[in-house]
Amino acid sequence: MAMKTGIYVRVSTEEQAQEGFSIRGQTEKLKAYALIKEWEIYDIYGDEGISGKNIEDRPAINRLIKDIKNEKVNNVVVFKVDRLTRSTKNLIELVELFDKYNCHFNSLTESIDTESPSGRMFLKIIGIFAEFERDNLITRLKLGFERKAKEGYSLASYGASFGYDLKKGEKIQTINQTEAKIVREVFDLYVNENIPMTQITMMLNNRNIRPKRNGQKWSETSVRNILSNPNYIGKVRYATQDKNRYFEADGQHEPIIEDKIFKLAQEKASKNYKRFNKKVPDDKNYFCGVLYCEKCGSRYTTHHTSRILANGERKEYVSYKCNGIKYKNCVTSNIIRGKMDALFEDYITNINNLTAFDNLNLKNEDNEKQDLLNYIIECENKLKAHEKKKKRLMEQYVAEEIKFDNYKQLIEILDEQCTILEIELEKAKTEISEEKPPKILKEDIILDLKENWHILNDKERFIFLHRFIKKIIVNSEKIKGQIKHKIVHIEFDLHKELK
Repeated sequence: MAMKTGIYVRVSTEEQAQEGFSIRGQTEKLKAYALIKEWEIYDIYGDEGISGKNIEDRPAINRLIKDIKNEKVNNVVVFKVDRLTRSTKNLIELVELFDKYNCHFNSLTESIDTESPSGRMFLKIIGIFAEFERDNLITRLKLGFERKAKEGYSLASYGASFGYDLKKGEKIQTINQTEAKIVREVFDLYVNENIPMTQITMMLNNRNIRPKRNGQKWSETSVRNILSNPNYIGKVRYATQDKNRYFEADGQHEPIIEDKIFKLAQEKASKNYKRFNKKVPDDKNYFCGVLYCEKCGSRYTTHHTSRILANGERKEYVSYKCNGIKYKNCVTSNIIRGKMDALFEDYITNINNLTAFDNLNLKNEDNEKQDLLNYIIECENKLKAHEKKKKRLMEQYVAEEIKFDNYKQLIEILDEQCTILEIELEKAKTEISEEKPPKILKEDIILDLKENWHILNDKERFIFLHRFIKKIIVNSEKIKGQIKHKIVHIEFDLHKELK
């Protein structure tokens, strides 16, 4: 009696164009094979454009399994074992299913027939190699994606960033001018206008501006993602969810934001997270976040009180209060906001020389240059070592100490590493040859403070203080029954560069 045969064919999206792997190509060859064997073809089961890594997501093979269990099929034939599955676990389960329901299995390419014990054993061995090849394919794909990212191509796995478009089949994203205008506005509001992220979020939603994904609204997280995305200064990112594999590379797309404003946004976001993770202070309380107590080292926060005047009017009083009063039993007195303004103005007015600021933490340009030179030497030494390894591999292959497949695989790995090193080397050489932008000088900052502080408005004072000053250390002591405050030291934050 002729066996009721189910022909199973499968092709993944990547294999669609390969001759011999098409659904039609597999079907024609298997139908001819069944005719020669005089098998009765019960049905043809085809999964098109589907990976072979599991069974659950393939409707055709699940229909075949159901027909086997219902004894409608007692023979299965495939073009190649990996058409059935690439998972050793799934393959073993299928073989056990075939045994349980007395269903034969045949592979045209590998000439496998499960009627014999040796055929069943060979089938499992083939499955192991199929899974091994799949793992290798995943590794090669990851290396390929990493290489493309290092070359500056936009992968955009989850869609292009807001402000850019990435057309199907293209590797370089292009600027979406409408969205790019919003991106520039977000950076300007945050850096130059001192608008917090929560308020920017509300502004975008109130204007019915929508993110890339339709149907969604802006959140503080999505605004933060824009402000922290190096895509906007011409960079591409890779493996953003994996800290160990994450890197940034110079992209081939056009930037939307200048490096200077992007760096300022990162610095401000970092400071706000540390200082104001609950609430950003009002612009008029511009010393909040940079004011520190000399006695206990704690930061000052704003303190509000109110009093009813004789005429019945309620008057608000704002002062700066040391956090150590609550947490460290500090006895430092509050500083009235107006008094703090007077202390600061008096301090900067009476700076007659710069000796008090000689210990400012500025970047040493010579050290920075030496670090780059050392890195260049390190890259060049690694490249030489890789070339020696490649030469040694060639000698081993010629001497037949290693097989060609092993030789080819090892050479590909070394070539990949050499490419990465060459990119890093070129970047380092370019950076060291570039003319460095002028540094912010302490003399310029102090001179600017003395000449312009009195004409700055509250918002400008806030931005200036939180951009260029780390700490204002204040001392408070009781002298002849009166509380006296004075600024002991100002620690500037002048490691930034002007561009």
